[in-house]
Amino acid sequence: MSTARDIMIMAALALPFSPANAQSDLCGGATLIGCGAVVAGSTVPFTVDVAPFCGTTDGTAGGVWFRFVGTGGSITASLCGSGYDTKIRVYSGACGGLVCVVGNDDFCGLQSQVTWISTLAVNYYILVHGFGGGAGNYTLSLTCAAPPVPMCYSQTATPYLADPYAGTVVALTDDVHSGVVNIGFSFCYNGTTYTQCVISSNNYVTFNLANAGTYSPWPTVPVPAITPAQISNSILNPWQDIHPGIGGTVSYQTLGTAPYRRFVVSYLNVPMFSCTSQRYSSQTVLYESTNCIGSYILEKNICAAWNGGNAVHALHNNGGTSASVVPGRNNTQWLAASQGRFFIPTCAPCSTATTAQCLSMLLPVELLRFHGRNETGANILEWATASEQNSDRFIVERSPDAVRFHAIAERDGAGHSSGVIEYAIRDDQPPPGMNFYRLRQVDLDGTEEISEVIVLESAPEDLLHLFPNPGNGSIQYRLPEHVRLPVRIEVRDLSNRIAKSLVVNSSAGTLDFSGLVAGSYAVVIPESGRATQLIVD
Repeated sequence: MSTARDIMIMAALALPFSPANAQSDLCGGATLIGCGAVVAGSTVPFTVDVAPFCGTTDGTAGGVWFRFVGTGGSITASLCGSGYDTKIRVYSGACGGLVCVVGNDDFCGLQSQVTWISTLAVNYYILVHGFGGGAGNYTLSLTCAAPPVPMCYSQTATPYLADPYAGTVVALTDDVHSGVVNIGFSFCYNGTTYTQCVISSNNYVTFNLANAGTYSPWPTVPVPAITPAQISNSILNPWQDIHPGIGGTVSYQTLGTAPYRRFVVSYLNVPMFSCTSQRYSSQTVLYESTNCIGSYILEKNICAAWNGGNAVHALHNNGGTSASVVPGRNNTQWLAASQGRFFIPTCAPCSTATTAQCLSMLLPVELLRFHGRNETGANILEWATASEQNSDRFIVERSPDAVRFHAIAERDGAGHSSGVIEYAIRDDQPPPGMNFYRLRQVDLDGTEEISEVIVLESAPEDLLHLFPNPGNGSIQYRLPEHVRLPVRIEVRDLSNRIAKSLVVNSSAGTLDFSGLVAGSYAVVIPESGRATQLIVD
């Protein structure tokens, strides 16, 4: 079944030009032509046109207008073979507000030709005219390529999770590409596997190795774009005019352990061109095995006085016919600070069995919980993970004062998992009194994460037992065996003020601690002078 898009494309492809279609002197009456059209005519009898600058300027002789409806593919409009010195300009928008797409003066000798990526169903206005006061016979041909295959990437916003700004420094001046740089592992980008790349001084990473050591263009254009060719097959993160030749640092490094290494390209405090007091910092990260791409922007300002303040944030395919663009960031003005974004491959061969784990790779271990409990004189520490990537081991650490910690047990991590895993260790000989515990998680590459601290009390037989602890409201208690009933129990805050006083008549039961604000308290039996800590949550 044909879709609306198919019908529109077929209609554009099927629309030829015939002599019955008169040439038009005005944009508003532009002659409609389609793919494959070959138009022969003359600009001699027509009036001078005034239109926005678009690759070239107005002439002083007449021109003619044509209209074309975009197919979503690459379009070439050629005046090669015409009988005089021609110019050609292509606009979108409306005749009362034309927007430049592309223009050319001399392409094939003194004749003109342009190529651009059209947008489906958009009207394009083509102005054919001459250089200076030139006018004469022309031949306009319109050639359409099939719409490009979209890039197979999805996007998702992430936290700003940059690596250290460090590594091998790349000495770049203004508007240049680096030499060829080794990634350190095989990386699949848009269907092709690469082991090397080239770094641009204008903040993109390209897999076109022929760019090495050559000019890097600074005037940005919306993508996809066939020209400039240097930005094809590139990660534009974003493409903008910056100047590492006068400040800041550009560097690269390969981190981690196979098969989950990452290649990191860093731009740190690089001045914006023409607004050198404004600095730019970001990282582009390639993730091994998953083939995901991380974009982490620490600071991006707008230099409105240069290049319109524009920047392009996108992935761009080889040939410049397709792009995966961050919404609102296609050659526009925009700000960013401490932002992250993931580009995730969605089709083979770049999408692999591990690609679905891209997001969890950012935070290698997702800890669901870490808690503890007393059990017959021992402390039981339990934790669970929702997923693990690159996980090596867990270390349980204990402290008498929440400051000085030492390891008491270790458990191997799962390495890589996407389901819930439960862990537990038993501290058989905890010192009497308060014990503070934390969990240290270590990745295969040595990266560490430390959990929050939990508190357990290891009470000798002459202490008051409270449970649950931490708790609030109704708390169960058990008195030491030697206590004579009835007995008074006092709850004291950290300033030793009595927050609550209760008299109990049984050796076990429930105490009403409602009304206590969250915090730490000492629960005291005055006749013994021994205190038990209570955490109210």
